[in-house]
Amino acid sequence: MNKIALMIWLLCGVSLAMAQSPADFFNRAANEYIYKNEKIALNTLDAGLAKYPGDKNLQNLKDKINKEKQQQDQKNKQQQEEQNKKEQQEKKEQQEQQQKEKQQQEQSQKAENDKKSDEKDQGQQPEPEDTDEQGKEIDQPPQSRGEKLEDMNLTEEKARMILEAMKNNEIQYIQQNRRKATKKPDSDKPDW
Repeated sequence: MNKIALMIWLLCGVSLAMAQSPADFFNRAANEYIYKNEKIALNTLDAGLAKYPGDKNLQNLKDKINKEKQQQDQKNKQQQEEQNKKEQQEKKEQQEQQQKEKQQQEQSQKAENDKKSDEKDQGQQPEPEDTDEQGKEIDQPPQSRGEKLEDMNLTEEKARMILEAMKNNEIQYIQQNRRKATKKPDSDKPDW
């Protein structure tokens, strides 16, 4: 890389030494600028301005190159800022998505744990839903309560109402059992 820069510098030096008039400096600098060699063009203009400090064409070209360089730098800076904002937005969206997925996993895990604890409280073993021909369980992903309700065509509200009605019936049954007479019925009177 250094060798290439040295060769370019030497070529510029040779071409500058050959340039005699301000028009020669201007033409060489303009050609370098056209071929996107801004540094070499600016070096040529600096050499020309050193030799001809009052030349307006050389100064105007140098000002134009510097102005466009500043505009390009500003444009690059804006593009970089926009890219950074876009990356930050994407990162934020990705974090939010990961957080949602984590919450969903926690909820499904909690629902599964609740189901297991309910089954333990009732002293029941979970019955395998699907078995193969030999009676072995087929591995299936656990369903959430919402999915099970959906399979039974029930909304969560209807399921709660049914559970509440069952609870009330059970309480009523227990209360009726308590009310039965603890005394022996009088044999003289009818049972009804």
